[in-house]
Amino acid sequence: MTLEKKLARLRKREGLSQAEVSEKLDVSRQAVTKWETGTSRPSIENLQSLSRLYNVPLEYLLDESEDELPAPAPAAPAAEKGPEQKVEKKEKQWIRRLVIGAVVLALLVCFLFWYGRGQKENELDLHSIQGEESTLLEEPDFNLNWE
Repeated sequence: MTLEKKLARLRKREGLSQAEVSEKLDVSRQAVTKWETGTSRPSIENLQSLSRLYNVPLEYLLDESEDELPAPAPAAPAAEKGPEQKVEKKEKQWIRRLVIGAVVLALLVCFLFWYGRGQKENELDLHSIQGEESTLLEEPDFNLNWE
């Protein structure tokens, strides 16, 4: 039996929707669909997570010669795998927030530069209002050397 068929059967055996599986594994629903249709294959990390989720050995998922669905293995104690998953999920959330914050900050800086440049282009000095030539590039008439 192929991997995609195994994944679909295991999901149905557990009574989970693709959305529920994607939420538990922290992947998109489309990724689960692609795995079950054979369009793409899960990474080794996702295969390990699927193995834990469905309570089957990883070897079962990888070995296409096995056709029978194994009986669900006894679930690991909640204390054993719960904290690790919570820490991983918190780390992923922290990284997402950090990336979003960096993007927002970069957009803000770009906006401020754009806005500042636009303000300088619209600036009028007194000489241009009075119709005189600008004297900004001319040197002053007084000498600051203290000799």
